[in-house]
Amino acid sequence: MDRTSSEQDQEPEPAVNPAADQPPTSDDVPNTSEETPVLRRAKSRVQPEEAEDASSVSEKSSEFPSNSDGVSLNVPQGSNGMIVNQQHANGTISKLLTPLAPLAPLAASGGNGLVAGAGKKTTLMHAVEGNVAAMSSLFPEMRFSWEIKSVDAVFSNGLTRLNDLSKEAILQAIKDQDLRFLQDDSNKNLLSEKKFSKECVRVCVSETRNMSLIEELLAFFLTANDETRRNVNALIKEAVCSTIRLNDEKLVIGLLEFLQNDKKIKTLTDTAELMEDAVFLAAVEQRSDILTSILKWIQNTKTKKFNHKNKTYAGTQVGARVNCNSLIHAAKKNDYERVKILFHYGYRLEQKDNMTDPLKKIELFKAIASPAYIVASLEYFNEVSADFFCPVKKCFEFACEANFRKSTIPEYKREYEEIENRCEDYAISLLEQCEDLREVETFLQTRNSGNKDANYILAILDSRMKFVAHERFQYVLLKKFGLGETELRDDYDSYKNPLWLDMPWFSRFLHVLKQVPCYILLFLYPLFYSCLHPPEPSQRGKAHKAPWFCKEWKVPLNRGLYTAFSYILFISLIISYVTEPVAPFSYIIDALLGVFVTSYSLRDIGTAVFLWGLEGPHPNERRFKKRYFTFWNNYNIIMDLLFMIGLLVRSVEYIIGDTGNDISAVSSVGRIFWGMAFTFAIIKIIKIGIASKYFGPIILSINAMMKDVCMFLITFFVIMLAFSCGVSYMFNYLSDGSASSTSKIFTYFFWVLLQPFRGNPDYDKVADLPYDTDCLSSLASTAKEININSISKCRLETMYNTTCMADRISAMFPAKLSRGDMSQCIISRRLGAENLQKAVVPMWVVYQFLVSVVLLRILIVMMTITYRKIYDNLDTQWKYARLYNVIQFFDQDSLLPPPFTFLTLIMYFVRWCAKSRCLKKGQLEKKYSAKYTCRQIDIEYSTLIFSFLDNVKPQPDKLKNDKKK
Repeated sequence: MDRTSSEQDQEPEPAVNPAADQPPTSDDVPNTSEETPVLRRAKSRVQPEEAEDASSVSEKSSEFPSNSDGVSLNVPQGSNGMIVNQQHANGTISKLLTPLAPLAPLAASGGNGLVAGAGKKTTLMHAVEGNVAAMSSLFPEMRFSWEIKSVDAVFSNGLTRLNDLSKEAILQAIKDQDLRFLQDDSNKNLLSEKKFSKECVRVCVSETRNMSLIEELLAFFLTANDETRRNVNALIKEAVCSTIRLNDEKLVIGLLEFLQNDKKIKTLTDTAELMEDAVFLAAVEQRSDILTSILKWIQNTKTKKFNHKNKTYAGTQVGARVNCNSLIHAAKKNDYERVKILFHYGYRLEQKDNMTDPLKKIELFKAIASPAYIVASLEYFNEVSADFFCPVKKCFEFACEANFRKSTIPEYKREYEEIENRCEDYAISLLEQCEDLREVETFLQTRNSGNKDANYILAILDSRMKFVAHERFQYVLLKKFGLGETELRDDYDSYKNPLWLDMPWFSRFLHVLKQVPCYILLFLYPLFYSCLHPPEPSQRGKAHKAPWFCKEWKVPLNRGLYTAFSYILFISLIISYVTEPVAPFSYIIDALLGVFVTSYSLRDIGTAVFLWGLEGPHPNERRFKKRYFTFWNNYNIIMDLLFMIGLLVRSVEYIIGDTGNDISAVSSVGRIFWGMAFTFAIIKIIKIGIASKYFGPIILSINAMMKDVCMFLITFFVIMLAFSCGVSYMFNYLSDGSASSTSKIFTYFFWVLLQPFRGNPDYDKVADLPYDTDCLSSLASTAKEININSISKCRLETMYNTTCMADRISAMFPAKLSRGDMSQCIISRRLGAENLQKAVVPMWVVYQFLVSVVLLRILIVMMTITYRKIYDNLDTQWKYARLYNVIQFFDQDSLLPPPFTFLTLIMYFVRWCAKSRCLKKGQLEKKYSAKYTCRQIDIEYSTLIFSFLDNVKPQPDKLKNDKKK
């Protein structure tokens, strides 16, 4: 700008530079008679030892134009506020910094519009001392704060790195909303750095919040060079992320519209992917308002109509977006609010069985199994179609899946264990919302006996120990077990029993005695079958009052007592059978044993059928196997197989015995199987001890230690096989080639497990050597009692094969035979026995050390750790195991205990025939009573669940951790 006349009168005439294009303004000329802070700092940095060169500096300083009133330099400026005329800059600054002539190119650098570099620090300081006034004349032409700060950095701190200076200058220019530095080509190399360019974008968004500047900066990176174009995706993501962090909805939508409409961006990037990145970043930053705005804008953009050549076209229809990163991240973090928003706008998660990446598979499963996604999907489906699925059952299902993957994929055990615990903990949080007993019963679904997949049954079958051990769960289930009055269809509400836990010991004893006649009357079960099931409403007036023992039959506790009575009879029959009863009692016991064995086998089959029925129309074989093949069920299967095989052999024995044939072999086989089965049956008695808090941990520890014992035995057998084979091969050299010592060597090495630190095996101990009869006769004639050690000297250590000797004699006849000729006929080659024995000893020492010292100690430690785990979690383990044993008695349709099991089968057959007959006639009446009752229960349950979900929303993991702290 030109100076006004008034300003020319007030201020002194500046020195005009002939090369200047424009005169400086009066506002830019300071009074240099006053020392600026920059000059004072520059003077203070002059070192004392450099004072000797002051004279030379002062002489050179005369070359600089100076004025006591002030010096001004007319430095032309370009549109970007920096020196653009290289020739003019060199002429001006060379006069000013003649002592620093080697630094003139750096001083005139267009990268930052100021003196950007210097030579040695000492030279620079000498120049500053002599030309303080001249240096101050640079400041009027520096119109931006970043230019002054850069000069201050040069003359205050000495030599500074060029890149750092330039970065600071560029960032400050962005803060000052001046992007004219983009027009200088020398800045492109610096702006090509990905890290610095992202910082520029971040500063531009956060400091300016000016959409035009953001667009100009992004447009520069799109067209600057190949390096910036390669970084454009990352820069756009940085811009979107910065706008979301500012929580400025208008700025976010403006940036998205710019990305959507800019043709250059469309050619270089995928705009749809950029939109998904914006959704992802909004979900990560947990900005619900911004996320909703972005999703609405995307939906409107894709569904709006557009015109082309006088024709109207509909936009792309928005469909379900499956397994997007935004929903996976929000669900994985259990961020319910963001998951609900994304679910509402069509985002979904689906399991992919063909996914090969284990980490992505874990993340997807963690997202699907998160309570946030379960609750959000339930609420959405209920709003859209009024469909309902139980979130508790979903949590149990995902917890079981995580438990299975934890055991099959041990590399990611910790991750799957976290998923399992999170699902179970959320189910517990819902249970804790129950305020009274009725809500607990409704939540656990104990009031509907028609539901085979009730929550309490699934919790026990799926090993949700923490959920089962909860005090509310325990109280309701023990109340149901002891009273049986929580059945909704129970018409005998007037019948009450005190809670079993509240009974004194004497009352418990009387109650058990009271059930003995009820147990005997079970043979009347077919006659009173209708009393055990409620009649339909239309026929309730005609129903007769049920007798007292039918009421007793319906109580789960009593059904458990009847099962115990049956097992006591079964054990009594086994003990009677062991005593070898005579006929005809033996035939009666055989018949009763056959009935009991068959009944128990049918009950185990009934358990499998019941668990398979829980799977519904789409059974999950893996879940069924996990539920059925437990320790005690496997125990029952083995025992049933042994009993059934023994029963078949016993039947064959009766058939063959009547023909008069020899049946000793068959009898021995039958006794073997039944003897093993008797052992299993009697050991099973300890299962009753689980009900006791004192014996329960011991039994649970035995169950858990079986895995440790199996692992130990596998390791032991491998080591035993290795050393036994080696020693056996050595000792077989001393035998006749028949490997007579192999079996005894294996036996000797095996018993080290129970007899540690035995002596090393000698060949005489593991091989059957013959004895000299003359030696034995002499020992017997000289002493009445012979020590076993004395007999060992009578063994024949060297023997000859007579056939070999005959062949040798015939071949050598009539010549004489020598000892060497007969060496090949030696049977027991004792010549190398000492060497072999020396080799066996170190092998035996190593074997003893591995088995007796290492393996046995490891087994003890493993068992100690296992018991410690049980003990640390004793209350939970015991409460769960106790209810797991009684779950079978909650089902009224289950088979009766032996020997009444066949009566239940008869009634099943009668009911099936009646139903088939009604179906043929078309007279099958609707069981509207049961349906109506179940419908009312389902409505009450769903209402209760939604009220709980409103109170207990899933919280993000970070918030949970903050609350714990």
